[in-house]
Amino acid sequence: MIEDPTVIDTLTRGMPDPADAAQAAEDHKLSTDTAYRAVSFIQTFTGRAFYPLRPRVEDVSIIDIAHHLSNQCRYAGATDIHYSTAQHCCVLADFVEKELAGTPLDCLEILIHDSAEAYLVDIPRPIKQFLPDYRKWDHTLTMCVREWLGLKDRPIPSWQDEIDSRIIVDEREYFMSESGLDWQHNLVPLGVTFGRWTPQLAEQQFLMRYANYTYKVFGKHQYLRSAWGVPTDARYVPNFKTGGSDVTQYGEQDTTFITDLMEVDIRGRVGRVALRSPNGMMIRDTEAGSFPKPAWKFIHGDFTLALAGVK
Repeated sequence: MIEDPTVIDTLTRGMPDPADAAQAAEDHKLSTDTAYRAVSFIQTFTGRAFYPLRPRVEDVSIIDIAHHLSNQCRYAGATDIHYSTAQHCCVLADFVEKELAGTPLDCLEILIHDSAEAYLVDIPRPIKQFLPDYRKWDHTLTMCVREWLGLKDRPIPSWQDEIDSRIIVDEREYFMSESGLDWQHNLVPLGVTFGRWTPQLAEQQFLMRYANYTYKVFGKHQYLRSAWGVPTDARYVPNFKTGGSDVTQYGEQDTTFITDLMEVDIRGRVGRVALRSPNGMMIRDTEAGSFPKPAWKFIHGDFTLALAGVK
């Protein structure tokens, strides 16, 4: 972990203005670059526009973080199977809980320590060490996610960087081919074990831990999935823009009762909803196997669990 105040100040300065970034891209244009110029945002799994170089707390969602990290393979994909960043975070969270006797808050912090990579994509350390701008963006995004979780004023745990480095020894032994190459780590392994998780399993395991830790930390549900057996009926307040026909017709505080929530990120203000036809029948994806899963879409807005006794 970086502890020098002058370095932290340098890392946390304001992000580049889009116009300046566009000019910088033009100034450093290569002959091999495509003529296509990208927009300043990425489209997330839940369909949001997220600006990695100018992140906003209101654009963060744990559903996006879990899905993106579960599909990203560590070590530039050089592992013998797909070993995702999401699984890496889960293994470290389990280590903190079982071996360090960490609190739910400790576990939550290590679970989300690589969240910036959900929006930036990881870069191997041998390259990252020579990319000061990337490290600045990574730090700013990490702070944005921590603020989203209400951890803005809490220091990053002093032990985080140590165990995040030591686990590399374990991961290399389990997931990498034998090479005899000297990585010059000289670190003691954590002694953890690994399962062979698919991206889908890694995403589910990440979200299960997040739901468990945040419920214990905040005393109420922050994420729920209907398959877990906990009611997900909710009241939903659409986010209407000022003016327009929606506000005229429904008012700014129109409340909709939703019973088809498949999952909901209450803090992130997004839910995945099963689709139904006008006659009330659930619409299913006909190409999803012998028992087709429901078709769905994400909706964005403020959710409140509506059943008595469910926080």
